[in-house]
Amino acid sequence: MTPRLPRLAALLAAAALCAAGAAQAQPKQIVTANTGGPYLEATLEAWGKTFSQKTGIKVVGDGPQSLPKIQQMVQSGNVTWDVVEVPPVFTLRHCGTLFAELPADLQNRKDVLAGFGNACGVPDAGYANLMLYNTKKYPNGGPKNWADFFDVQKFPGKRALWNGAEGVNLEIALMADGVAPKDLYPMDLDRAFAKLTKLRPHLVFWSTGAQSTQMMESQEVDMLMAWSSRAYPALKNKAPYEPVWNQHIVYNNVLAILKGAPNPGVSADYIRNALEPANQARLTELFPVTPAVIGVKPQLDEAGQKVFAATPERVANAVRPNLKWVADNAAEIQRRWVEWLNR
Repeated sequence: MTPRLPRLAALLAAAALCAAGAAQAQPKQIVTANTGGPYLEATLEAWGKTFSQKTGIKVVGDGPQSLPKIQQMVQSGNVTWDVVEVPPVFTLRHCGTLFAELPADLQNRKDVLAGFGNACGVPDAGYANLMLYNTKKYPNGGPKNWADFFDVQKFPGKRALWNGAEGVNLEIALMADGVAPKDLYPMDLDRAFAKLTKLRPHLVFWSTGAQSTQMMESQEVDMLMAWSSRAYPALKNKAPYEPVWNQHIVYNNVLAILKGAPNPGVSADYIRNALEPANQARLTELFPVTPAVIGVKPQLDEAGQKVFAATPERVANAVRPNLKWVADNAAEIQRRWVEWLNR
């Protein structure tokens, strides 16, 4: 028995060295990127701080992210972002090339909003593409659906839509033309653009969320489609608009790990931490996004409650885009949109 003791000691020493090496391999910091600004600061507070408290790893923010930046990083082999929040169509189009496949537990989560996750992205936070109308313009009640939004005889006035097409405006136009949400896909692009053309004299467009907020605060438009997260500051500042929770199109971004990211294991742990219910709720309390995790109940003020898309009733009335179809047809949708806009 005695000769085995040195061998056992050697094995224990080797194990200790391996553990020490693993500990040394833990990064001092990771970098997470999203659209930047106040939203980035909110995620660092809600998710980054709690992750650092658990692990001792500093979380640094960067942004705004964009597909060209991601492509440049991955293709050059100089990946400096560990975790990115991106639209799910990015990960659908580029899973395995620009984005790494996630661990199985993150791919198969059942507690997040269905229809947005995929092998390379897990839903983390979202919003509703929401109709709002000016209660001063329509004191006896405003539009109740997208057909009303397009009815300039019944509801005269200026409208505003997002200057983009993927997953929103064409669906809105088709619903206004009588297409049921379940029958939106495959989309009839000719029909959608024909419907938009009829409304064009009454339309203006916003390109950034901040512009839509400003339109509400200045009462520049009588009704509009706005992201719920960007309607919040206007309502908080007492802009006289009422949300319409019918036929709203919900959307969730996803957290992803770039292909070749320096710390994939730690990055996956960061994502798991972000999806903890308490951390999901905290983010919504700091910035008015909708939690991806089902059943989260943040503490919200009056304006926050007005734009919170995750109540059972609002979830039941929501429309979800077919992201696979949108991703597969994105180039044609964008080409048609630019052509239509520039007529």
